[in-house]
Amino acid sequence: MSAPTHNLNSQTNTAAPSAASREARQPAGVKVEKRKFFVPGGFVAVVLGDEAGEGVEVWRDPSKPVACGFSGKRGKPDWYYRFQSEERMQQHIDAWLKRLNEVEGWKAQRRAERKAVAEVGHGCKVGDIFCCSWGYDQTNVDYYQVTELHGRTMATVRRIAAQAQETGWLQGECAPAPGHFLDQYKPMRVRINGGANQSFKAYSFAGEYLMKPTAQVGELRTYETASWSAYA
Repeated sequence: MSAPTHNLNSQTNTAAPSAASREARQPAGVKVEKRKFFVPGGFVAVVLGDEAGEGVEVWRDPSKPVACGFSGKRGKPDWYYRFQSEERMQQHIDAWLKRLNEVEGWKAQRRAERKAVAEVGHGCKVGDIFCCSWGYDQTNVDYYQVTELHGRTMATVRRIAAQAQETGWLQGECAPAPGHFLDQYKPMRVRINGGANQSFKAYSFAGEYLMKPTAQVGELRTYETASWSAYA
């Protein structure tokens, strides 16, 4: 393991941290007063290296290997342990900081990916078809067609009919019937998630996913079939 970059013997404070002294070095939203409640009097701040992110703090007992660590904007400690030795405490802090940095790196990557997708938009076109397969005792298949686009993230969709065929008792296959709108269902304005697999939520329990045509001749498109089932 690499040499530690923080000083476990730091004794720059001789009591629990005051809110005034800590707010200046914490990001907005950190529950400073709540953290103070969990840090016993007499604990001192461990000086962390550059690998520590915003809101990361470690406080310890200067006379024995007892310490607690905070991260992010949380008021409660991530951990509060008594260790068998100073070495064990050092190893725990190093591993904890490494995990925090890995998580922050993953979050930064996800933010960048979402930003890139938002800038490009969902990429859908009027006429695109979305499919939703859902159910418990039976498998229902719904189809939606995009009828309007609103900016880079929103669209209006309408429920369309399906071309169905039985392949057995209470089961079969179906495919969308573009342009055959079901008037009993109102148009819905939805937010389409972009990326490699465009989707939106029509219901809280099911998501609709963009269908890729298997073939297209002019304006005529064909799609893969989906399986459905029913109960008596």
